[in-house]
Amino acid sequence: MDELARACIVHLPAFDITTPARLANLIAQCANETGGFTTFTENLNYRAERLVAIWPRHFSPAVAALCVGKPVEIASRAYGGRMGNAPWPSTDGYDFRGRGMLQLTGRDNYAAADRRLGIGLAYHPDMAAQPAISLLIACDFWRAGEVNAACDRGDLREARRITNGGAIGLDHVLDLHAELMKVLA
Repeated sequence: MDELARACIVHLPAFDITTPARLANLIAQCANETGGFTTFTENLNYRAERLVAIWPRHFSPAVAALCVGKPVEIASRAYGGRMGNAPWPSTDGYDFRGRGMLQLTGRDNYAAADRRLGIGLAYHPDMAAQPAISLLIACDFWRAGEVNAACDRGDLREARRITNGGAIGLDHVLDLHAELMKVLA
């Protein structure tokens, strides 16, 4: 945790995440994506029904039943052939699965972050799950996605869309943000 605390001191100001609204939203988004900062690698432990519900184009009921308990196959099928990942049976989908505070996913996103940060992430994707590096990646994504502007406008729905690609978890993020603002403001 000392390393993460030091990373906060360095990276939050460097990426201009300095107002209560910006900080509250970053913490809320990251807490939502990491299960309260407990896991920094995507949980691929799905039941067959859930695989079909989340990724219907990638999992028929029969294929989903065969994939249960096989995280490499689940991620490789779910993320294969998109986001710069080679199609299944390549393991790119697993190699570049969601990691970090904002669940960086896909070869293209890892490569883009690596181009901006120059930390070797495209060749060592497991680095994204290290908390201090994960914070750096999250802050970089925050700036690249112009999330500060959404926070400054009070547009928390847009901040969620940018960080998550949709509204999954929006209510949880809004609740966390409100609680954090009570402390930070």
